[in-house]
Amino acid sequence: MSKPIKPIKPIKPIQLSQPSQVTTLAQLQRNFISDCLSGKLRQDHNLLTKNIDSSIISAQGLMGIYQNSAIANITHSLILTYPVIEKLVGEAFFSAMCREYIFLTWPQSGNMDDYGVEFSEFLAEFEHAKHLIYLKDVARLEWAFHQSSLAEDAPITDWSTLAQASDILQLKFLVAPSLSLISSTFPIDKIWHLNQDNTPLDTEIEFADEQDNDTFIVLFRQQLKTVVLPITAGDFALLNAFDNGETFEKSIVIASAKQAGFSVDDSLKKFIELGIISGFVEGIATSS
Repeated sequence: MSKPIKPIKPIKPIQLSQPSQVTTLAQLQRNFISDCLSGKLRQDHNLLTKNIDSSIISAQGLMGIYQNSAIANITHSLILTYPVIEKLVGEAFFSAMCREYIFLTWPQSGNMDDYGVEFSEFLAEFEHAKHLIYLKDVARLEWAFHQSSLAEDAPITDWSTLAQASDILQLKFLVAPSLSLISSTFPIDKIWHLNQDNTPLDTEIEFADEQDNDTFIVLFRQQLKTVVLPITAGDFALLNAFDNGETFEKSIVIASAKQAGFSVDDSLKKFIELGIISGFVEGIATSS
C-alpha cells in the first residue's frame, strides 16, 4: 500500500522590507535593472539591498537569480542574431563573451531586435578573441542579415515609365529598404555559407588566393528570404552610389573607376530583376 502524499508547504513569498524612507516604483525598477546588469554582484553594489527581505536568502543571492535569468534571455537573443559566430567559437565561449558584452552594453529597450549592433566592435576588442581577426566582419555580415530580414518591403514600381524619363542620366535609382552592403578583406560570405544549417557537412569551398581579393556582398530580401550575394567591386560601387542618392550619371563614373570594363547595362538589369533596385526618381536640375 502506497504512503499518503504529504501536502507541500507553501513557499514564503519574497517581501520588500519597510525602509524608513519609501522608494518609488520607478526607482525600484531602475535599481532592479542596474543590479541585474551591473556585473558581478557585491553586497556594497546592490541597490536593492535595503528593499529586499534577506532573512532567508541574501539580497545578493536573490538578485543573482534574476541576473542569471536576464543574462540567459539576452544571450539567447544574441544567439538568434549571431548564430554563425556561436558556431565558430563554440557555445560555451560564445556565452562567456555575451556575458561580458551584456555588462558593457545592456539593452536600452524591451525590443531585442534592436540589440547587438555594437557586437562586432566588441569582438574586435575582446582580449580572448582578438586573434580571430575575421570575427568582426562575420558579425557585421550577420547584423546586416538581421536588419535586412526586418526591413520593410519595397514599393511596387511600374518600370514601363522608365522609357518616358526626359534624361535617364539624371535619374536617381532607389534601392530596396532591405539592402545592406558589406565589404571585407576576408571571404566572409563563404565562411557564412559554410556555417548554415542546410549546408552539407562534406561541402568544399575554394579559398585559394582569397587574401589578395576583397569580398563585396549585397544583402537583400526576396519575399521572406534574405539573400547573401557576392558581387563585383563595380557592382558594389554602383549600388553604394545609388544608396547615397547619386545620379545615374555620377554612379556610372564611380563604378567604372572601381572596375575596368564595368558593364552598367548588365548590372542595372540584374539588380532590377532581383528587386535590389526598387524604383527611380527624376533628378532635381541645378541652375548654373
